[in-house]
Amino acid sequence: MLKASNPNAKYCYKKAFEARERALQAKQGQDRLFYFEAEARWLKLAESYEFTARAKRFIATPSQRPSCPACAAAMPLAEVQTIRSAVDYRYECKECGYNTHITMQDD
Repeated sequence: MLKASNPNAKYCYKKAFEARERALQAKQGQDRLFYFEAEARWLKLAESYEFTARAKRFIATPSQRPSCPACAAAMPLAEVQTIRSAVDYRYECKECGYNTHITMQDD
């Protein structure tokens, strides 16, 4: 299934699909391996484009940092991780060391 959220990512998914089709039609093992590796590279590039788009959206939105429940200080962003269509934000309180995670699903 092609994801239409980012035109660059969509193009990469299309090329990955084409590489997979060629791999499945290849007669020689070396050719098959070449096209499967090409598919993996296209998928990685698509993931990179999607991450960049999510990061730009995150940066563009007004910052609403959570407050620490232990000491009420504003908690800065400490780490961002992506897991397929979700983004996990980890905030850490500089005053007391309390950590909290906020996970957001990407549409």
